[in-house]
This record gives sequence, C-alpha cells and structure tokens, in this order.
Amino acid sequence: MGNLFLKEKENWWVWLLWSAIGAALSYYSSYVTEQVQYLFLPVSFLLLVLTWWMNYSKRYEFSRAFKVLLFVGSISFAPLLYTQNYTLDEITKLFVDSAFVLISLTCVSLMGAFIAKRPKQYY
Repeated sequence: MGNLFLKEKENWWVWLLWSAIGAALSYYSSYVTEQVQYLFLPVSFLLLVLTWWMNYSKRYEFSRAFKVLLFVGSISFAPLLYTQNYTLDEITKLFVDSAFVLISLTCVSLMGAFIAKRPKQYY
C-alpha cells in the first residue's frame, strides 16, 4: 500500500557517495579520452543506473527523483569543467560550456525523474 502519510527522509550522504563515484568516473574519462562527445557517457550511464534503481524500488516521486539526480549529476559533472584549461581571455567559453553542461544535466535529470517516478496509488 505504500507510505500514505510517512515522508521518507533523504540520506544525502549516500547520494554524496554516488556523486563522488561519478566525479571520479568523469575525471578519469577526461584524461583517458580527448573526444568531447565521450566525456558525458560515464556520468550519464551512472544517472541511468540510478534511474533504473529508483524505478525498480518505486519509492521516489518526481520531485524527489529530480532533486537526487540533479544533485548527483551536478557534482559528477564538475570535474569536466575543472579539467578544461581556460585562460582569462576565454572566460566566455567557460560560461558557454558551463551553461551547456547545466542545460544537458537538467534535461537528463528531467527524463530520469519521469522514468523513475512511482506510479499513482489509489486508496
């Protein structure tokens, strides 16, 4: 029947651990490959695995899944911007790349939250 009136509290330390794993994967992938299009694959795969687990457990509504995926993704994508070498003249390129990463992360998190949300329960 589910938890009708019980709100589950998030254990953010677990999600921070998953974020650290994703950050390590993205940091490693940025040194292994020089192709920009392949840099998003490890973190996207991690978010896909977390989405599958959230869908399997059926305990996450849309807003909760979106917050978790956005949190894990934002920390996991951070090393991609850190490993790029920008000079002071290329500050606009840094802002454009940051905006692209943020928009793509939001889109991936939205799709993952739609997939991971639990079905409606009628009482």
